Amino acid sequence: MAEASETTMDSLRSTFTIHFDVPGHEIPLSTFVRTAEDTAAIVASLNKLLFEGQLKYEILVLPPEHGSFKSRIGLAILAGWGAVWSFTESDIGQAFVEGLTAHPPAYWARQLGEGIRDQLAAAPDDSSPEEEDGQEGESVDDSDEIRCRFSGAIVIEATKSFLQSDTDRLEKAGITISRFREAYAARNDFYNTCAELPDLRAIGFEDEPVFPISRSDFFHLQVALPPAPDDADEPWTVGIVDLKVTSPNWDREDRQRFWKGKDGKGRERLFRIEDEHFWVLVKAERLSIHIIDTIKVQWAFQGKAGSPKNIRVLMVLEFNGEILSEALDKNALNAILGAFSKIEDTQGDLFNDYS
Repeated sequence: MAEASETTMDSLRSTFTIHFDVPGHEIPLSTFVRTAEDTAAIVASLNKLLFEGQLKYEILVLPPEHGSFKSRIGLAILAGWGAVWSFTESDIGQAFVEGLTAHPPAYWARQLGEGIRDQLAAAPDDSSPEEEDGQEGESVDDSDEIRCRFSGAIVIEATKSFLQSDTDRLEKAGITISRFREAYAARNDFYNTCAELPDLRAIGFEDEPVFPISRSDFFHLQVALPPAPDDADEPWTVGIVDLKVTSPNWDREDRQRFWKGKDGKGRERLFRIEDEHFWVLVKAERLSIHIIDTIKVQWAFQGKAGSPKNIRVLMVLEFNGEILSEALDKNALNAILGAFSKIEDTQGDLFNDYS
């Protein structure tokens, strides 16, 4: 594949901005890196599921503006723009783009500049992804450049909308959690990274200081994920831990939103409560659910203790100091989880019955 000239590469590059609303004069490097990586993961997931992975692109790190708190990411289209073009020309694609971004593809064409919509309409539709790169040393012709710019704009706007939109709206547009699991996982990681920065008040995705995503939205936009196919055979770790609840979810039928709490080291944990006895007490109004501080739970998770995933609270043992249940024994755990291979001994003798 021929390398585009610097001028051509610049003209085919779309820019994604992550604008941090912070009171001070610094942002940790890890925040810049991790949010950029999560954004790239969302782009990769959209490309895979919407354009069958045909879009070839390069993610570029652009220099920040002096005195700003912005992470600027460049999306350089290298090949495969025809897949985006074909998608947005179809009835399904047009409805999808409008459902996701609140505007049809023609609107985004107009945003690229005066007259570009007419140029798009007039450009011959005789290119294929294999022919987009041209010959060695030649730049992309005008019609191809217009479509490349349009494709980049669509991908960027789709990514912005995905990061900002409520899950209900996304699912109505066909962006379901089960199908787009990788994108939702990246969004979870994105906002978890933001939440770890105590002084970060809000996030925006424009150069202007407009911040539509407030700190409280960081948790609202994280969703419960179905287990990944690769997790099916991964062993469960069982443990007992005290959690300070920061955001409960009393709607048991809400399968999109986690309970949220902090562990003993102040790390945010997202989990579901599966304890049937607990939910019976809630329904019977036996618990003061409007005053909640700490819960002691028996949970199971996959992955490492420092970064657990698929957290399931099997039993709520205490609620604000009130004892509700005893921990499940080994036989009960086996019945729920199958064979589990590890026990996280965070509470001393509480696990002696499992040995």
